[in-house]
Amino acid sequence: MLPLIEREIVGREFLTKREFWDIVAIAQATPGPIAVNVATFVGYRMGGILGSVLCTFGAILPAFIVILIIAIGAKNFLSLKEVQWVLTGIKSAIIGLILLASFSLYSAIPAPKKWVIIMAAGSFLLLIFKINPFLVILIFAVIGYILGKTGSFT
Repeated sequence: MLPLIEREIVGREFLTKREFWDIVAIAQATPGPIAVNVATFVGYRMGGILGSVLCTFGAILPAFIVILIIAIGAKNFLSLKEVQWVLTGIKSAIIGLILLASFSLYSAIPAPKKWVIIMAAGSFLLLIFKINPFLVILIFAVIGYILGKTGSFT
């Protein structure tokens, strides 16, 4: 969406190319979709808070409407037995791809492999018991810090 936004904003001389790309740089550092962030910042730059709100809705609304229409139409489609079979196959493929990525990351991690395996097993157990992901990250950050400080990481 950035080239489209740039063409509309810079092409119509609302902002200079430099100002636009400065806004893009700020938007990349802000959480959320970059196109929405750029639209919000450009709207604010051009029309204050009202401009910001209008540009944000302008960036979000078309996709929201399309997804809403698909969701309404997909309700009956998703209940078909054949579609459920396809989705089950896709879920299996996704699990395989995640495992492949995990094994690839395993070989690239500089920490001793025994700790990587222990933390992976702990993560798996935490997943089974449905603990909040933020809490899991916090727990393993503390464990990593303690192991690093005590020299037990080697």
